[in-house]
Amino acid sequence: MIENLKKQAAKFVVNKRIPRTEFNQRNFTSVLARTYSFLVIMPLDERDFRLVFPILDYLREQSKNIVVMTNDFRISLLQPYFKTNAIEHGLKDVNKLNLPSKSLLHKLSNMRFDVIIDTNRTEVLYYSVIAKSLTSQVKIGFVRSDSDRYFNFQVTGSQNDPEISYQNLLNCLKMF
Repeated sequence: MIENLKKQAAKFVVNKRIPRTEFNQRNFTSVLARTYSFLVIMPLDERDFRLVFPILDYLREQSKNIVVMTNDFRISLLQPYFKTNAIEHGLKDVNKLNLPSKSLLHKLSNMRFDVIIDTNRTEVLYYSVIAKSLTSQVKIGFVRSDSDRYFNFQVTGSQNDPEISYQNLLNCLKMF
């Protein structure tokens, strides 16, 4: 009951603080060639976590600077190459409404990312707020309720088959 109230309050606060903005029309052709730094927000769902590794490997093959963001207890699950550039977050990075803390947002805003990829197939307001709060040319996420508020490039996912969802995302990245 309390968690549900917190979630509703968080959505209300986000709707007030982060106005609905229209993204400029953008030609996504050759975006990958013109971008260098990526923030990849790892999925909260345990079974989806490892399915994102092929996407990380592809970006690495393309010689991109990749920063991975995940829970502090999941850093050890990352491949050694990605651990060095990982941003971990824990309980100290969450406010009372389960949104990102000001200190985390400030830390992230001092970093520059050309592309932000939120790999959560379902809405995780915490990560959506992070994606929206950062300035970036391209913000990629899966189609879900209100996703047009946070992402200017949306990938269709399968709610039943996460492998298909992440393969669609990888294929979209390859088309860039």
